[in-house]
Amino acid sequence: MNRSFTYSLKVWLMLVIVAPLLQLVLSWFIIQNPQISLVDEIRKDYIIFADMILLVTIPFAFIFWMAVYYLSKKRDPLYIKTGLTTAILIITVLSFFELLFERKVSAISSVAVIIFPYSITGIAGIWLHKLEPEMVEEEERA
Repeated sequence: MNRSFTYSLKVWLMLVIVAPLLQLVLSWFIIQNPQISLVDEIRKDYIIFADMILLVTIPFAFIFWMAVYYLSKKRDPLYIKTGLTTAILIITVLSFFELLFERKVSAISSVAVIIFPYSITGIAGIWLHKLEPEMVEEEERA
């Protein structure tokens, strides 16, 4: 299997599995409702959040894979990871400011709970998973 596809799949699945959990935990800490336990909140909403993210991020997964695939042919893994991290940070900042200023949201924490878990998980996935250079794959075929 193509290494760029495997790498992209690992990063995307980490995003789909971990980010909704992180979002639920952050929202629970911000809301601070003593009648609802964190475990009950996760049991109740995790599958719904994960399913929504799974469906919504399928185009992201394809674009991410194509970017990794084409960049890995010409660049080293450190350059690719730095570029992908920069892209996620730019998208995060732009979406944060768009939600904050265009929609006139009064609470920064409500916007942060929506955006930051996904960008943090995406960046962590980029750096935690190993991306082999394209030359290693060609050497293994020979």
